[in-house]
Amino acid sequence: MLIQDLRYGIRMLVKSSGFTAAAVLTLALGIGANTIIFSVAWRPMRYRESDRLLMVWETRPEGSRSTVSAPTYLDWRDQNTSFAQLAAARSASVALSGNPPILVSAASITPNFFDTFLLQPELGRFFLATEFHPGGDRVTILSREIWQTHFGGEPGIVGKTIRLNGETYIVVGVAPADFEFFGRMDVWMPLALPSGEINRQTRDLLVVGRMKPGVTADKVRDEMRTLAARVAQESPETNKRWSALAQSFNEALAGPGVYLELLLLFTTVTVVLLLACANVANLLLARSSTRGKEIAVRIALGATRWRVTRQLLVETFLLALTGGALGLLLAFGAVRYLATLPVLQAPGLAPIEINRAVLEFVAALCLAATLLSGLMPAWQTTAANLTEHVKAASRTATGDRRQGRLRNGLVAVELALSLVLLVAAGLSVRGFIRLAQVNPGFASKGLLTAHLSLPAPQYADAGRVRAFYSELLQGVRTIPGVEGAAISTGLPPMSFELGQPFRVEGRDPASPAASGVASYQVISAGYFRTLGLPILKGRGFNEDDRQGSTPVVIINHRLAGKFFPATDPIGKRLLISQLVPGRTGPSGPVALEIVGVVNDVKNFRLNEASNPEIYISYLQAPWTSEYLLVRSRSETEPLVTSLRSAVSAVDPDLPLTSVSTMDDRLSSSLAGGRVVVVLMVIFSFMALLMGSVGLYGVISYSVTQRTAEFALRLALGAPHREIFRLVAKGTLRLLLIGGAFGMALALGVARLLGSMIFGVSPYDPVTFATVVLVLLAVVFTANYLPARRATKVDPMVALRYE
Repeated sequence: MLIQDLRYGIRMLVKSSGFTAAAVLTLALGIGANTIIFSVAWRPMRYRESDRLLMVWETRPEGSRSTVSAPTYLDWRDQNTSFAQLAAARSASVALSGNPPILVSAASITPNFFDTFLLQPELGRFFLATEFHPGGDRVTILSREIWQTHFGGEPGIVGKTIRLNGETYIVVGVAPADFEFFGRMDVWMPLALPSGEINRQTRDLLVVGRMKPGVTADKVRDEMRTLAARVAQESPETNKRWSALAQSFNEALAGPGVYLELLLLFTTVTVVLLLACANVANLLLARSSTRGKEIAVRIALGATRWRVTRQLLVETFLLALTGGALGLLLAFGAVRYLATLPVLQAPGLAPIEINRAVLEFVAALCLAATLLSGLMPAWQTTAANLTEHVKAASRTATGDRRQGRLRNGLVAVELALSLVLLVAAGLSVRGFIRLAQVNPGFASKGLLTAHLSLPAPQYADAGRVRAFYSELLQGVRTIPGVEGAAISTGLPPMSFELGQPFRVEGRDPASPAASGVASYQVISAGYFRTLGLPILKGRGFNEDDRQGSTPVVIINHRLAGKFFPATDPIGKRLLISQLVPGRTGPSGPVALEIVGVVNDVKNFRLNEASNPEIYISYLQAPWTSEYLLVRSRSETEPLVTSLRSAVSAVDPDLPLTSVSTMDDRLSSSLAGGRVVVVLMVIFSFMALLMGSVGLYGVISYSVTQRTAEFALRLALGAPHREIFRLVAKGTLRLLLIGGAFGMALALGVARLLGSMIFGVSPYDPVTFATVVLVLLAVVFTANYLPARRATKVDPMVALRYE
């Protein structure tokens, strides 16, 4: 019987080709939109038992997360009872010798790191416990990608030597394919953490743990907060008010706000699918009027209501299945494009693709669409009065009136949901435009940036580091077209933050205004001028701020306003433990005299307030990893070759990496939000299109049903505008009902979106007014064509058969 239903359903759908095409295309759009978002969001992690992996962070007094200091990690590792493994990694960039040398990403890891992820090497072995002691053999593990691309996939790579940062390392293994940890790591090295290390201010470890069986994430969070409080009590100078955060590994990789954005997109495409189903339901209800006699005869001949309902549902399933196949085809093209966008790539996640899970999701959508689209029309059709359907005047039957009310209700709901999505898309667009217009605090146009990482052996001496950067900056400033050049340890937008605890000299340590945590950068003289960052008070650094002179610091306006609200900070001193974390320096805190106050910079995210920030001269605190910042009077691209030549003139083996303009850096920071906004707009207008098509269908069907009435009115002398008014009256009623319901929903949704929208009120009058005008224009267009057709009715032709 099922095969019989399928055959009959196919014949009926082929017979009604126009109806079938409209229904299939509508469902294809709804299912395709959901498939696209599902393919992006529902990607499995590449790690085994990833639900038991947690990232553990230190959290600053203001609540933001931070990487972990080595002593704190060791305390957590030794004292926790919730983790089967608690591992740590420290990332860096190293120079891989070759012709030419290249800069590769590296991670130094604790002995249990690979065990935490339940990994096995692709070649060779992982590190031995003896290789983690200071002074042991220098060994390394290669990533599969660097093994393939740089070493040609050589099978005998294990046991061979390579040079990293000018030192010889023995390759002992190759990591498994596709393993990533907060980005691609090219080489892995042992991390030796002396148990006696007490520097808790150098927070540079990424800590990941695998929970024991039976342990919940909530229990881990409670225990880590307890351990952090114990550390803060034992080390108040460096850990006062610092706590700990245990975060699911997937959430940590995704970053802040991503889940809310995905939820917003999923909600949007779900509404699109509901609108598609409502449209198809409307088409089925309209079609049922032409099949009323057929259904009535079937029931009169003994068919049960369920038997006829099943036949109609089989036909709807064929529509949904065909629409799902077409939607999958549309999604396939979109997914192939989205898979190329860097902003949608995430370490540890499977690539964006149409896989088995996506196919199963599409199958589930087809079943859902069948029930949502077909169940109610099928039930209404089989409930019709048999006698009324057999009569010639069946179009005025009670069933038709009931179905008419149902169709009108569906269209009102479609208009309401379309209005809600348009409001959400409008607010997202307005917020994104405001975000893109935010002043980052500096002049980005004409700035070229690049990254340099000096290999440790050759530049272990601080004097050698100072000499390199001084010679490099002199050479860069002589390049034609260069207006200024400087270096800094970070450039906006930064992906991580260096947090430096400090204390204001002379204040009671127990006072909240005595100490805090600031982001900090190590820069050269001329940095503020090159960046276009105004100095508000005092001065910038100069060549006299060097080793042996008075340690000085420059603070930003945010720090000055918070810790020196009523006094001039110039001349005051900040106490910090080390000028350069990790480098041996003076014992005890160092007093740095404040010599300047500069404007605030949006160093991390444009939608967040600037953090308190301090700047230190590289001559007093040399770093081996710095960004090169160059301001040009002309185009920046021709400078790249000159910059590489300037670096080679100082050190021929040093690669220049991450070359880009500052405008490109800022644009990349907005890429994720840009993708979300574009998809929101596309799906919202798709919903509007479906709503308008549904409205047009209902009005058109109503005009067809009332053809005789309009013809009689025209024959009796009614003007055309009266016919237009009668059609518009029904449309206006639907608009008022749907608009009122939609506006109430939109106000509630806007309130929920308030935290995701930057710089725009959730009840922004411009957005709501624009959406209302767009909706009115669409409704007018959907109403005009059927109404115009109604005024063109020939009374003689229309009344001939009455």
